[in-house]
Amino acid sequence: MATIKDVAKLAGVGLGTASRVINDSGYVSEETKKKVLEAINKLGYVPNETARAFVTQDNKTVALFLPSIHHAFFSELAYYIEDELDKKGYKMILCNSSGQKEKELKYINMLKQNKVSGIIGISYNPIENEINHSMPIVLVDRHIGEIPYVSSDNYGGGKMALQVLKETGCNHVAYMGTYSKTIFTEVEKRLKGFEDAAKENGINYTLYIEEDPIKDQTTFLHTFLNNYKNIDGVFVENDMMALELVQLAQDRKISIPEELSIIGYDGIQTYAMLRPKLSTIRQPVELMGRSLVDLLIKKLNGEQVTPEIHPVQFLKGETTR
Repeated sequence: MATIKDVAKLAGVGLGTASRVINDSGYVSEETKKKVLEAINKLGYVPNETARAFVTQDNKTVALFLPSIHHAFFSELAYYIEDELDKKGYKMILCNSSGQKEKELKYINMLKQNKVSGIIGISYNPIENEINHSMPIVLVDRHIGEIPYVSSDNYGGGKMALQVLKETGCNHVAYMGTYSKTIFTEVEKRLKGFEDAAKENGINYTLYIEEDPIKDQTTFLHTFLNNYKNIDGVFVENDMMALELVQLAQDRKISIPEELSIIGYDGIQTYAMLRPKLSTIRQPVELMGRSLVDLLIKKLNGEQVTPEIHPVQFLKGETTR
């Protein structure tokens, strides 16, 4: 963990100057202050008293922020996180951020003020400047510096989906989903795995993607069905979108899976009762949820932790041949 000496050395100032900036006491020129603050951010420095508080003032409360509790994957993940925290003697505060950065920052500030012991988060916002690896934070799918994260094998899942479509006789396949110009997450590897596998197998493929978030998912799906009538197999970024595609295709009298095979990603058990039953790449949601808690508690105990990526499996439903 970086010390105030490291900050002073990197900024090229004395210990007293660095201390005045950190404690916001005494005069320091704006130029010097900027150098010290840049050094703090680069090193991920946390003042000693704060760092000690993270470890010694554990109030046994963890904040979990999610983009939307309505999304079945997020709600199932939250269930296992809460269950594992309870087994470990922790309480959970849930934040339904609705994708709003301001809401996420409120919980990050609670951590800085020692109102919660740690944070587990799913964020697609630019929060890099608000957190660092010294804080007890674990993320889902997201890469931010050295902050640990838990994910499923998205790349392997993309390759798996292509292989299933190929083996079931699809000749013109497509990947359907989103991309971000600014935020990189493990989710984007689903597309990469699918594309690499298509190239390796010499399969004709189409990438049908839109910048996240999709403005109107129903219109997005209708446009696909209108413009890509030659496609006979689709791997969709998530189950919710895949299920709507199935419904819209059936409304058009497109036979599933004889004319169009569809594979989703997530494998949420909530959808298992729907018909036709969706073929999907199943994320190990329970394992991921419990792993997030395990990494966070290790972080709270001052242990070194690294990202964890868990294997996925194909669950055959009624939307593939």
